Amino acid sequence: MKFKIQPEKPVTIEIEVDGKTSEIKFYPTDLKVRQDFFEIYEELKAYKPKEIMPVIDENGVSNIELEETRELKRLTDFVAERVDRVFGEGTSKIIMNGRYYLSELVRFICEMAQYFKAVSNSLIQEYTAPEESCVME
Repeated sequence: MKFKIQPEKPVTIEIEVDGKTSEIKFYPTDLKVRQDFFEIYEELKAYKPKEIMPVIDENGVSNIELEETRELKRLTDFVAERVDRVFGEGTSKIIMNGRYYLSELVRFICEMAQYFKAVSNSLIQEYTAPEESCVME
């Protein structure tokens, strides 16, 4: 008996930053990749921002801006870890050009959602359609 696998081609996305083009590849039909992608939203809903308690020093200067910046960096790291989990290690660094831009990560996630949504109906049909080429008894 010979069982032949029909390999699927990945979706390839070109990301251009400062004139340099990088490619990422992913499989929106891979159920693990899909689950990881859609879990980003659930994990963001469950994200708990750190409670910020400003401290005023002896000169009357508050550290609130520093603490808010630290929290935004923590959130950016949180989102970057999820992007890398779905699209591969280093993807978030490419998107943010080695810096910290939460808005770019969020924009990327929203753009990638179209690829995952596009295959949803076809996957449901594929997995629920009766297979006529095999016999099970």
